Amino acid sequence: MGYNLTAEMFSEWAIGLVIIAVRIYARFSVDRRNFHWDDLCLLLGTIFWTLLVVFLYMCTSVYSSNIGLNETTAAEVPDDKVPDLRQGSIYAFLAWLSYIFMAWAFKGVLVFLYNRLTVGLSQHRLALGVGIACVCTFLTSLLFDLLICRPINRNWQVKPYAGNNCTIRPLNYIVIEVLSITTDLAIMCVPIPLIIVAKIPKSQKWILCGLFSSGVFVMVAAALRAYYSVKDINTLSTALGWASRQALVSAIIVCAPGVKPLFSRFSWFASYGSSGGYGKRDKTQTTTLYNPKSGRDITVISTYDPHPYELSSMGWRRKGRALSGTSQQQIMDFASPTQHGPSLDLERNMGIVITTDVAVAHESLNGVTRGPNSH
Repeated sequence: MGYNLTAEMFSEWAIGLVIIAVRIYARFSVDRRNFHWDDLCLLLGTIFWTLLVVFLYMCTSVYSSNIGLNETTAAEVPDDKVPDLRQGSIYAFLAWLSYIFMAWAFKGVLVFLYNRLTVGLSQHRLALGVGIACVCTFLTSLLFDLLICRPINRNWQVKPYAGNNCTIRPLNYIVIEVLSITTDLAIMCVPIPLIIVAKIPKSQKWILCGLFSSGVFVMVAAALRAYYSVKDINTLSTALGWASRQALVSAIIVCAPGVKPLFSRFSWFASYGSSGGYGKRDKTQTTTLYNPKSGRDITVISTYDPHPYELSSMGWRRKGRALSGTSQQQIMDFASPTQHGPSLDLERNMGIVITTDVAVAHESLNGVTRGPNSH
């Protein structure tokens, strides 16, 4: 049985929809109130991927197109076949537009995500620069595709032959794919340095580096698609197959960070809000702080509620209500116990409380522990 392009495109598209649905479930199970720009880009990418699959199906299985014709064969096309070829060529033209919108919409998911993750960090400027570069490469690719064959109706012209730039578009595969690969490389440069210097176990570093470096597979798929398309028009089905694989890999990569909360319950994938680490059983962490003014130590015992959240440990600063499940601390200072009793002193000398659910044990100078008191 020969290669079936239609079966591959629709099966990979269906798998991609399942992955995107899981990402959406994980995303809104964490934060149901806010709809971010990366969510919008994911929605747009899904829509244009669906259109791409439909248009490729229409121009390969339902209709024919002017792709593969030359001056001689175009002149020999019967007049009754011209409408069929013209209709298929229109779908081929729309497929190129859908591909560009889909590819850059998926890139936008990571661009907006990294922009949020790096707020307040030195990498934020790099994230903004990458976002601007992504917009520029998108507009360049779109304009190149629209302007390489003018007037635009020549893209679906059958007789006389309109030329290679209006049919197989070899320059599209070179220019657009080079811009796409360059943009993917720039996007990968944002999170990797942060992961390398992060105070997390090496096993998690390898996992995260592999996760955020997986854009290499998209670049490989894009390069193979361009190679097979330019090499020989007879391998067009192979080239279209690589386009479908590129879309699937892109969907997996952009959804992977959002799916992470579903695996946070497993210790190997879990990440917590403090680099100090938590106990495996009770998810608690003990930190000793020294107050130079009073000359006393303060022991902070923070408790973590293992509820999944989306990459908050890497610096995603939220406005308003904190994400559930994040481990946070209290800023407190306590004077030495007086004759009024320790409980009264604790209430009077409590400092600024950032969050709650933290147990504090006070160590006095004579080494006697007063507490713990929960706040």
